[in-house]
Amino acid sequence: MLDNNSLENFINDITPTEKKARILEKINTYKEMLIDENSRINLVGKTTLADIDNRHFLDSAQLMPLITNKNKTLLDVGTGAGLPGIILAIAGCKKVNLVEKQGKKCDFLKRVNSQLELEMNIFNSRVEDIKEEKFDYIVSRAFAKIDKIITATKNISHKNTKFILLKGKTYLEETKLISKKKFNIKYFDSLTSTESKIIELSYK
Repeated sequence: MLDNNSLENFINDITPTEKKARILEKINTYKEMLIDENSRINLVGKTTLADIDNRHFLDSAQLMPLITNKNKTLLDVGTGAGLPGIILAIAGCKKVNLVEKQGKKCDFLKRVNSQLELEMNIFNSRVEDIKEEKFDYIVSRAFAKIDKIITATKNISHKNTKFILLKGKTYLEETKLISKKKFNIKYFDSLTSTESKIIELSYK
């Protein structure tokens, strides 16, 4: 069961009453599947499993208020274990896409997708190899530096795309490399780390 009151309280705050129980049930199922699979392949650091609700699930769920239109297309770049994309899909984002180049991780993502009936689209490829689609939101957690993410997704973003990125203590160094002529940059405090920020980028 969920053992972190902060996560459950946050889900309660952002979720319509009639959906809360189902969302928390799906998060618990995902948690069980992730911990089980992590014993075979490295999805998340083993030392983080003791605080998985806070370190991984709340960290991902805190993006939900910034995704103002849950019906828009969303791409989670370098999703790994499915974070933050799976949590966002569970919490109500309707058109979630995951991209992960490692086949074994994609097999896990497909099992979660099927088990939880999330209807996500999963790309087993490098993000640079996605050619035919454009996405309204691009999210990422522990994938690459901001400028690298922008470059890697240049063919699948459009003028109204928003980048919502979970970044650690190097966030200021990374945003210094972003053109202020091209992008609006907003900073939001992280709920899970005083050293981290959520960075929102939008094209000017």
